[in-house]
Amino acid sequence: MRRLRSARLCAGALFLALTAGGCKRRPPTQLVIGLQSEPMGGVVSLLHVVIKVAGAVVRDETIRPPHGSTVGFPQPWEARLVADKDLRAAVDVRIEAFGGVGGATTPLITRLASTHFVPGREQLVRIQLESRCLVYPTVPRPRGSAPGPLSAPTCAAPTTCIRGSCQSDIMPLSSLELYTPGWPANVPDICKARNAGPPTVQIGTGQTGYLPLAAGQTLQAEAGPQGGHHIWIAVRMKNMKQAGSTTQVTGVQPATGTPIPPSTFAFTFDPDEGGYCKLYGLRYQLDNGGIDYTQFLGKPLDVSVKVVDALGQIATSTGHVQIAPTLLNP
Repeated sequence: MRRLRSARLCAGALFLALTAGGCKRRPPTQLVIGLQSEPMGGVVSLLHVVIKVAGAVVRDETIRPPHGSTVGFPQPWEARLVADKDLRAAVDVRIEAFGGVGGATTPLITRLASTHFVPGREQLVRIQLESRCLVYPTVPRPRGSAPGPLSAPTCAAPTTCIRGSCQSDIMPLSSLELYTPGWPANVPDICKARNAGPPTVQIGTGQTGYLPLAAGQTLQAEAGPQGGHHIWIAVRMKNMKQAGSTTQVTGVQPATGTPIPPSTFAFTFDPDEGGYCKLYGLRYQLDNGGIDYTQFLGKPLDVSVKVVDALGQIATSTGHVQIAPTLLNP
């Protein structure tokens, strides 16, 4: 009845449209959950998405790769939510990524996100699955065998894995974007300005942030959760694309020429000061490929990084470090 009365009032006041702009409808309050992923190399074969509004489940969906192939999966996916009564209702998203052939019960990635509707706005909640958040199952390995893949931490809710570490699942309203149909290819990029100069990259170290490297600085090797032994590498770059880039780390012992096989990371950079963007928490295994890590302890090591962005731009940097003679956690 109220709707009918409102419609009659609007029609009766039509003559006011010439001077007062007429009766205006408030735009609907909507959130679009936009899920995209870094390259997973066929590891992920199924996604389970649960979305809650004001604590109630409004969507529970299982997503499988098209045509049964995991190549290029996961692909961009979206779900549109329209606010009903509460225009500031809380929205909680839980995404689980599984591997294996249908029988896996433990997710490789669990990504949480919590935010709110914005009254009168159509906002995008961009959620990216990151390969550095893959938690591989622990598999017993014979003594002397090659170490397993690097595994991300297991985060206790309400924290979730973001950029390889456990962080809050809350997405503040200031981080939401206005929704556009081409959102998967329209990733905000603050790492490459409109009139950017030549690409540059700097090598550093750090597990939770970027720290510059001094020539000959001693780096402490650590034992990883899957049996490998690594040092922490960080990167800072400028005038390159934020997303879609690959970062390759290589090492060589200068006195003997003994190389360490390279490791390549397809991670998205984070904004940093001075127009730079940074990437940290890169675990570079001294025993990558199953080689003996002890031959590098207590000796110099030349570590190089090579960044190739989505436009094909390339930048490199090399740091000359000293590996500590003992492990941090033997």
